[in-house]
Amino acid sequence: MKVVKLAFLICMIFSGLNLQQMVYADTPNLDERDKSEMIVIPAGEFFMGSKKEEGRPDEQPQRRVYLDAYEIDIHEVSNESYLKFIHSTGRKEPPNPYSEGLLSKVTGIDNLPVVQVTWYDAVDYCRWGGKRLPTEAEWEKAARGENALVYPWGNEPPSPKVVNFQKNWEGTQTLWPVDTNNGTSSTFGIKGMAGNVREWVQDWYAPDYFQTAPQKNPRGSGIGILKVIKGGSWHSFKADLRAASRGKGGFALKTDGIGFRCVR
Repeated sequence: MKVVKLAFLICMIFSGLNLQQMVYADTPNLDERDKSEMIVIPAGEFFMGSKKEEGRPDEQPQRRVYLDAYEIDIHEVSNESYLKFIHSTGRKEPPNPYSEGLLSKVTGIDNLPVVQVTWYDAVDYCRWGGKRLPTEAEWEKAARGENALVYPWGNEPPSPKVVNFQKNWEGTQTLWPVDTNNGTSSTFGIKGMAGNVREWVQDWYAPDYFQTAPQKNPRGSGIGILKVIKGGSWHSFKADLRAASRGKGGFALKTDGIGFRCVR
């Protein structure tokens, strides 16, 4: 058996085949995998972070940051889209936060954002769709625009009538559909970037990163223990819904309040 395994590995090395290609070999073409609507965020500068009197120490100093153009999903990844990835790749379904049994057996949740996914799960889904996770800077620019808005919709504090935050878990009634149109989209037209679920981004978290970060296309600390999480969720307080707010969590963390979206 050891000889067979060794021969298999040698064949992989010399054939140039990688594990990712093997896992996705029987899945649809890239164009058929993730059909999420996307919006182009133009190249240019924006204000990233918070002024001293407005935010937390790890959000400071506020500074101008330049980003190349990119595309970002209009909506967070839904259960329907994520289960398509699961079934195409043969991966295990994420934990079901709503009831006993498999997530795929729960009705009425197709258009709710997927939760109970790790940072690795999010990375693999985006890669499967020919995309990647956004950097913290890309996420923040898409959320607040080029005019340093406090929230995606402007500077007015959130209202629980139009933003899903600071509430208790109520099963399938907790999360709002990813395409909820409640007037809180960002200036670029991106939905759900405050409340509902927080979102994984690519960067490692470092509390003092903004003090030394590059001005052009920053990609986070080179190494770390925790990953940055953005956007606030259904159980977050108002301050955590600010576009500049920086959450953090271990890359293997799974909760009922963390989802993601992709860029390319």
